Amino acid sequence: MHPGPRIPLLSAVSDALAARTSSPPNEVRRARVLLVDDVPANLLALEGILEPLGQQLVSVRSGDEALKALLLDEYACVLMDVQMPGLDGLETAKLVRSRERTKHLPILFITALSRETAYITRGYETGAVDFLLKPVDPDILRAKVSVFVELYLRGEQLRQQALELAERRRVEDELLRAAELEQQLVGIVGHDIRSPLAAILTTASLQLAREALPEGQRKAFERVVRGGERIQRIVDQLLDFTRARLGGGIPVVPRPGDLNELCCKVADELRAARPDRAIVCEFTRDSLPGTWDLDRLAQVLANLLDNALKYSPGDSQVRIRTSEQGEHTVHVEVHNGGAPIPPHVRSTLFQPLRRGVDTDGRESLGLGLYIAHSIVEAHGGTLRVESTLEAGTTFFLCLPRQALGDARRLSACAEAARPESLTA
Repeated sequence: MHPGPRIPLLSAVSDALAARTSSPPNEVRRARVLLVDDVPANLLALEGILEPLGQQLVSVRSGDEALKALLLDEYACVLMDVQMPGLDGLETAKLVRSRERTKHLPILFITALSRETAYITRGYETGAVDFLLKPVDPDILRAKVSVFVELYLRGEQLRQQALELAERRRVEDELLRAAELEQQLVGIVGHDIRSPLAAILTTASLQLAREALPEGQRKAFERVVRGGERIQRIVDQLLDFTRARLGGGIPVVPRPGDLNELCCKVADELRAARPDRAIVCEFTRDSLPGTWDLDRLAQVLANLLDNALKYSPGDSQVRIRTSEQGEHTVHVEVHNGGAPIPPHVRSTLFQPLRRGVDTDGRESLGLGLYIAHSIVEAHGGTLRVESTLEAGTTFFLCLPRQALGDARRLSACAEAARPESLTA
């Protein structure tokens, strides 16, 4: 079979570069093989033998042209005649080996045993990896070249994967540094806001304490206090978010307390704020003592109850129930009726910055449940939710009896059987 027209050196290199940049990513790459011989008939014969390999063959007729070709592109291997006018094969190989870029390029010499045996030793000294004796066996030549082509393509694949991995790591590092900087900034701003906010709240409170304050001014200062308290809650959430993300979790300070008393206290505070709503406490035991950070748990319970009030019908009850599960764990359930949480929301419910809209139209930060989940984890507990149209929505909170207990207590919460639901 005739090998077809030879590819001119410069146009072949240019075409290969264009193909590399424009070819689809999933297209199989081809290696380039450099053929060097001053006899055109020999080059045609080599092209005919190697064409079935499906690689890109570049033919040149001198050592000088070979050196120029190696400057323009990369090759899997070189097939080079030993005896050529000008730079012979040995001198060309020596120059190839002297360049950093091509010092490891495989060079296969083609020689005639009757005339060039003396070149073999010198050839290996100049970097040849093999000698092929004329007349060349086509099957042997294809087999040897195919090995170097395969090695080259595998090396290129590994290099590309290494570059992609390095780029991915660089992007991830930049994103991580940006996220840390953002969170540090949130923490700094949160701390800096506290001082002027405290001054505003103190001033407004002192004005409200005046008996002779006109009614219009009193309402204005009441609005200032309510707005300031809301800002304070937002600042506290931002600081807790920063601690959870940068400080290895929200810190807790456990002390002895009664979980039932804590639930009653939080429920009473919410009843005072929402006198139109019914909050029912159900306890399976008169007291439920343990060691927890009561202030942090109050934050969790207030968030769960507040959400239950927001996302349930105004004429329905919100219920909180506590129970003892074995010697080492306690459970809390917060239940409300109404529409269930959509599945796409439920899957990211405890992730930060998932913004929602309150029933009164105010936009939330989307940090409340994330912080609650972080506080529960800091105690060694678990927090999960179930929500259906028939049963309503129930948050299940499992806590070790002693906060930050040993691994056995931690696993007791993680593996605890599902508590009996209020809606069962």
